[in-house]
Amino acid sequence: MERELPTAIEISRDLYRLPQRRANEVDSTPEQVAETIIRLQLGNTVHIQQRPIPCGLQAYVRGTRVAVRHVAAFLNAGFTAEEIISEGLPHVTPAAIHEAIAYYYDHQQEIEAELQAESADTALTALQERLTPAQLFQLTHQ
Repeated sequence: MERELPTAIEISRDLYRLPQRRANEVDSTPEQVAETIIRLQLGNTVHIQQRPIPCGLQAYVRGTRVAVRHVAAFLNAGFTAEEIISEGLPHVTPAAIHEAIAYYYDHQQEIEAELQAESADTALTALQERLTPAQLFQLTHQ
């Protein structure tokens, strides 16, 4: 049986800030975030890739604009994998949907945090903090 030896990779302090910031967002450690990024970039998943977005990296179904959080939203709405494939995202292969579901369950806290950040209530709160009451009314009519 082959024994794996631990490997350390040195990175700059500036580069370390990215997994550190993401770890704070998802209640994880920078090392766990970095391991996930490395595994994904080395191809441990066929259908999932990390893409940079303004606040860090996010998991997407490779070759699509479908984020794993979108698949998770379907699951949270009560869709089965088969319903997501046939009704929700018919342009995405079944294998990719199943891998996105597996990724979601492996990273549930992180994906749930992404979904929460995307919710309408969160957006309204952010608008209330940035706009005057008159601007908010003009935009939302509330």
